[in-house]
Amino acid sequence: MPSTLADKAPAAVRPSPPPPARTTDRPVGLGRVAAIAGRVVALALIVFFAVGPILWMVLSSIRPADELFQPDPTLVPSTVTGEWYQEVFRGSEAMRWFANSFVVAVVTTVISLVVGTTAGYAVSRFTFPGRRALLAGLSVAYLFPAILLLVPLYLALNSLGLVGGLPGIVIAHVTITLPLTTWLMKSYVEAVPRELEEAAWVDGLGYLRGFLTVTLPLLRTGLATTAMFSFILSWDEFLFASVIGQGDNVTAPVAMAGFVTSFDIRWGAIMALSTLVTVPVVVLFFVLQRYYEKGLTAGSVKG
Repeated sequence: MPSTLADKAPAAVRPSPPPPARTTDRPVGLGRVAAIAGRVVALALIVFFAVGPILWMVLSSIRPADELFQPDPTLVPSTVTGEWYQEVFRGSEAMRWFANSFVVAVVTTVISLVVGTTAGYAVSRFTFPGRRALLAGLSVAYLFPAILLLVPLYLALNSLGLVGGLPGIVIAHVTITLPLTTWLMKSYVEAVPRELEEAAWVDGLGYLRGFLTVTLPLLRTGLATTAMFSFILSWDEFLFASVIGQGDNVTAPVAMAGFVTSFDIRWGAIMALSTLVTVPVVVLFFVLQRYYEKGLTAGSVKG
């Protein structure tokens, strides 16, 4: 019997059933919960040890005298007082100390930025005799404690008649901040593509104008970050300022030692002055926070 067209037609292929949907919601295991809890605890401990002393310092600066030495101290004082701040401003030359610290920190930051930026640009873009020795010297500068530089630096400044004045403190602080500034700016300069400067040279700009008009505007993030580091290092420095600064030319960190005498330790005044010294650093950090966050990674990636 001849086969018909229907017999020759292929049988309809039934579609295979779709695979079961893969669920992504897996039950959270005990190991994952323990890992998350461990991270939370570690972060809480870091915040506690970082913020705890600062919080205690601020609260102690407004705590009455009878609560500073009680056997069972409490975190929050029962009453708030401003006697310690009155003692700092009325019984001392706090405004002069802060003015000295501000002048020294600003001048140190400006000098470190100018010299460190040009030095970082030079060692990044040019090859010259002594380049490796310069880089090695900058790295070795932080291998030894700063106290080893105190005696030779004091003798050098004393021979120049700079001991006892603010210029001597500025020079001492520049010796601390300049190596760090140079290294930081070197990494930021290396992150700027060299082709941009070469294009500026082709257009007729020299090395100096090319640096000022092309490279320097691209370094504003690095400049802000480096300026903050230099300012904080100079603002909080105690060792060099305590030896070189004398008389009316002492900075605020050094002036705190004046509240410690052989008969009494004015803990309330020390806490109040410490709180006031911390305020400019905190304000500077919040002002430059966005530059600081970008600057931490800007110099680590070469363009």
